[in-house]
Amino acid sequence: MKRRKIIKAINIVLILIFVGSAFNVGKIYYDYKNADDTYQQMQDEYIAVNTEPSLPERPAPEQSEAVKEPEPPITVDFDALLNKNKDVIGWLYCPDTVINYPVVQGKDNNQYLRRGLDGKYLVSGTLFADYRNGALHEDANYIIYGHNMKNGTMFHSLANYKDPSYYKQHPILYYLTPDGNYKIELFAGLVIKRNDKIYLPNQSREDVFELLTQYRASSTFQSDAELAYEDTFITLSTCSYEFDDARYVVIGKLTKIPT
Repeated sequence: MKRRKIIKAINIVLILIFVGSAFNVGKIYYDYKNADDTYQQMQDEYIAVNTEPSLPERPAPEQSEAVKEPEPPITVDFDALLNKNKDVIGWLYCPDTVINYPVVQGKDNNQYLRRGLDGKYLVSGTLFADYRNGALHEDANYIIYGHNMKNGTMFHSLANYKDPSYYKQHPILYYLTPDGNYKIELFAGLVIKRNDKIYLPNQSREDVFELLTQYRASSTFQSDAELAYEDTFITLSTCSYEFDDARYVVIGKLTKIPT
C-alpha cells in the first residue's frame, strides 16, 4: 500500500513537471511569435520598399564630381512612427537580412530592453541608442543596442560578421532618421567586454579614432573603408558567448546620403 502511494506521488510530481515545462515552452513560443508579428506589422505599416537602387553614377575620368550615393532601399514614414512613440529616432536596415527595425532612445538603457513601441512587454525589446548619446553627430561614437535573439531576429545576425565572407555580402547598412538618411560603411567587428572603453560616454574624437583604429587591426573582417577624425562612427552592440558578459560589436562610419 505504501509503495503504491509513493508511486502515485511520483507520478503526480512528473505530471506537474511536464505541465510546467509545456507551459513554459508554450509561453516562449507565444512571446517570440508575438515579437515577430509586432515587427512584421510595423514593417508593413511604416515601410515602403523602393525600387532597386541603381549603382552610383561614376563621373567620366576628366570630371571631378563626387560619386553620387544610391538612395536607400526603403522609405520610412516617420510622421506616423512619431505619432506612435516620440522616442523613435531612426530606423536601421541591412539589405537581405532580418535587420529592419525602428530605433528608440529612452530615459535609460533599460526602458526598451523588453518593451515595444507601445510600452508593453515584448521579449525582443526594441533597438535603442545609448541614452547618454546626444543627437547624431554630437558624439564621435553613436551606440545602438539590440538583443541576440535565439530565433535569429533583432541583432542575432551580427554574429555572422565573425565570418569574413558574411561581411563581403553585407558591407553596408542604412540608418534612416527624420532628419536624413545615412549609409553605414562597416570597417570592424570584434568581441569585447561589457565594460569596454567603447561604451564610455563623451569621449573626444581623437580618443575614439585612436580606439577604433586599434579595433580595426583586430577585426574579424577586413575593410577598405577610409576613416578620418571628423567622421561620426556607429557601434551596433549585442551579447556574445565567448565568455561571461561578452559582447560582439560591429562598427561603421556614417555618411549622409544627399537628397
